[in-house]
Amino acid sequence: MYIKLDRDYEVKTTLGTIREIERLFDKSFFEVISDVGSMKVEEQIKLLYAGIRKANPSITEQAFSDLCDDHVGLGDFLEYLEKYIYALQYPGLSETEVQEKVEKKLQRVQTHKVKTKAG
Repeated sequence: MYIKLDRDYEVKTTLGTIREIERLFDKSFFEVISDVGSMKVEEQIKLLYAGIRKANPSITEQAFSDLCDDHVGLGDFLEYLEKYIYALQYPGLSETEVQEKVEKKLQRVQTHKVKTKAG
């Protein structure tokens, strides 16, 4: 995955990044992503920085934060964050493939709920 700031930056979306996120936030990955909507922007930048650092070890968290401040608006940043979270769960898949997987999972959950209520 790549994000555009002053230039394109690779963002790693592997299991190693998930482990780094868990270490940074001292929570499970799924706890972290379930809290994303209530995080301050600074914490969201820290979340995305975990993937940036894996691909670009020379960039400090402060430098990345400054790049975000200077080169991206909130809408674009939130879009990057959403794509990042999906890519962490399904690395290597296109955005369309990820959406299809998510939709199938939601359908399975809904089907299970209907069966549970009926049973």
